[in-house]
Amino acid sequence: MKKTIAALCALLLVCCLAVSACAEERVSNLYGPNPSETLKALLGGKSFDARIAGYASTGEDEDAKFTVTVTVCERDRFAPEAIENLAVHDILTFGDGTSIMVMEATPDEYGVTVKDGFGNGYYFFKAEDGEAYIATTETEYPLWTEIFTIKVPLAKDISFLDWSDPENLTAPVQLGFGELLDHLLNNTDFTPNNTRLTFDADGKLVEFLYSYSPWN
Repeated sequence: MKKTIAALCALLLVCCLAVSACAEERVSNLYGPNPSETLKALLGGKSFDARIAGYASTGEDEDAKFTVTVTVCERDRFAPEAIENLAVHDILTFGDGTSIMVMEATPDEYGVTVKDGFGNGYYFFKAEDGEAYIATTETEYPLWTEIFTIKVPLAKDISFLDWSDPENLTAPVQLGFGELLDHLLNNTDFTPNNTRLTFDADGKLVEFLYSYSPWN
């Protein structure tokens, strides 16, 4: 009888271990927080010119997760009444914190050329909406204001569009996460001159457009 009971106990133990093993093999569900309402309001359904200020990763191999630090930028825009009435010794300040004193202001049919006291030139041309003048250097380098910086997840289903080849005038090349990661690892200079990011309605980064710029 004792042997029978011992055998039954052993069999029960084996069954328990088998059930436990089956439970361990069960595929787990993945749950996370709801999309941030703040991010949805800030980023949802919008596109931005941006600088990639850095990236980071956690985990390894297939479990690795990446984030990118994004600095959203806007072109420096000036009120028409200010640019059209510039006078010598007026001060112009730019979004990056620098400023100049106007020594010359020469209008033409497209905008206004300004010279400072060191002979540096700036050009102000009318925006398409007609509501502002946009600033560049005399070599047409765009002047940008940094608006905000935010860290966002870099999902593996992101659409990476590469239009950086100046010989490609047709359309961007459709690539993906792997190619974008290669650029990040190789320290490609993603700046607002060449980078435009698009977010879906939940504030998820879904499209990364890398365009040609003479300053790439």
